[in-house]
Order: sequence, then C-alpha cells, then structure tokens
Amino acid sequence: MTVRDPVCGMELEEREVRFTSEYRGRTYSFCSLACKKKFDANPEIYLRGSGG
Repeated sequence: MTVRDPVCGMELEEREVRFTSEYRGRTYSFCSLACKKKFDANPEIYLRGSGG
C-alpha cells in the first residue's frame, strides 16, 4: 500500500515510511525529516484541499 507525503506529494510504500506525525487524530507520512518539519511547523497549509 502506498501513502502520499502531504508536503512534497511523493508516493511512499507504507511499510518503508520512517517519518510520521499525528495531527487531529490522523497519521501523516513523510519521505524525509525536512518534509516532516515543514508539516509540523504549519500543518494546515499542507492539508488545504486534501480533505485532511
């Protein structure tokens, strides 16, 4: 199963994800620590229009 990094849009294999964040009861996956940090700083800008 694949998941999408909400910051850069990269498709990731769920079992290989190393970086995650919890926000509003949902887990988001990231391709890198840099994307995770961007998301953690302001999640709403990455979730607009994504239904998240």
